[in-house]
Amino acid sequence: MLFVMVTLLSASCIAAQPAGMLIDRVVAVVGREAIYHSDLVQRIEQARSQGAPADLGTSCGELEDLLYEKLLLEQARIDSVVVEEAQVNGELDRRIRYFASQLGGEKKLEEFYGKSVAEIKADFRKQVEEQLLVQSMQQKITADVRLTPKDVERFYRSIPEDSIPLINAEVEYAMILKLPKPSEDEDRRVRRRMEEYRDAIVKGTKDFCTVAILYSEDPGSAKDCGQLGLVPQGVMVPEFDAVALSLKEGEVSQVFKTQYGWHFMQLIERRGEQYNARHVLMRPQVNATDLQLARLVLDSLVRGIRAGTIEMGAAAQELSDDEESKGLDGVMIEPSSNSARWDMSALDQQTFFVLDKLKPGEVSDPQLVIMPDGTKAYRILRLILRSEPHRANLKDDYRLISQAAEGKARAAAVDAWVGERLAGTYIRLSPEHNNCPFEHDWAKLRTDR
Repeated sequence: MLFVMVTLLSASCIAAQPAGMLIDRVVAVVGREAIYHSDLVQRIEQARSQGAPADLGTSCGELEDLLYEKLLLEQARIDSVVVEEAQVNGELDRRIRYFASQLGGEKKLEEFYGKSVAEIKADFRKQVEEQLLVQSMQQKITADVRLTPKDVERFYRSIPEDSIPLINAEVEYAMILKLPKPSEDEDRRVRRRMEEYRDAIVKGTKDFCTVAILYSEDPGSAKDCGQLGLVPQGVMVPEFDAVALSLKEGEVSQVFKTQYGWHFMQLIERRGEQYNARHVLMRPQVNATDLQLARLVLDSLVRGIRAGTIEMGAAAQELSDDEESKGLDGVMIEPSSNSARWDMSALDQQTFFVLDKLKPGEVSDPQLVIMPDGTKAYRILRLILRSEPHRANLKDDYRLISQAAEGKARAAAVDAWVGERLAGTYIRLSPEHNNCPFEHDWAKLRTDR
């Protein structure tokens, strides 16, 4: 995972090369979309880090994937396909949460990149938007693919018996998470302190930069006098954007609250829908009593669920602090497959050991967990289903087999679409790639161009 994150940064490092040095070159053009040597190198290195051989097949295969993505992106522009800003923001938030969980919290993530979360989001924004455009085009191309149960059965029967995949042990489970909340007295204490700092800055008895460096709890910006850098509207939480866009340049806001704590900010500049501001953040602190209250709430829920007087799904919707699962009755979704089925080997160690001791239908005692930002919380887990390792079959694994059958049908539809689009799209490859063994004829020289 660290390798993937490093390669995502490597493109920004190119700009730091000395003037006059050849830093990059175009290796292919699809319509108006260019593929750079650095793009291809990153993809090849990532493939090799995951076990791909260092040979011509890997290099050409990664280039063909890039050609395909650029063809989709070019067609998306032609068809005026757009992705909503909220969708881009949601995907950025999801990736930040994932990267932060891998590194041990947002503070570690900011240290790894040497940037604030806002700056990281701004760097990734165009890349994420293009990836979502590519996904939208793929969905548009395959929108008419429909399979009946008979089609799925025919696909399954066509698989040689010795090639039917082995399915590992899988589980489905639900969770209720309780994040301890600071007391009202602590919340008021932090707000008063922030108002004192803000008033002192406005009166000129304290310097904004000094207050940010000494007291702000935003590690990504505190060292830079609280400055966030130029960020597009939508990167920050809505409350933050709303305050920033209501200020005049140089003006200091009132103290306001977001999910991260109490803030005040000063607008430095605005450029269209982008702005640069500096802020101070302080978070009300959770103490041992607050943490114990979260546990007591879950203790009571566990007793009710076990006694049959409380239904866990309803309790999750009403009480869980996990935004992604509460709307699904607490059911946890495996992100790579977007399915409720989890391969046991893909579970984190703590979740594995809790679920391994449960029988289907049973609910665990409250468990202390460390959140991605380093804070503590309590959760309960309920095992919904467990399957043993087995060869895939239509009865137990219809969903997986159906997905595989649909995948094959969608791939065929995409192949047909690519073949059609190649005839009408300008494509140019650098000479060293003209002899790649592509699946599609990207390198064919056309006399009509």
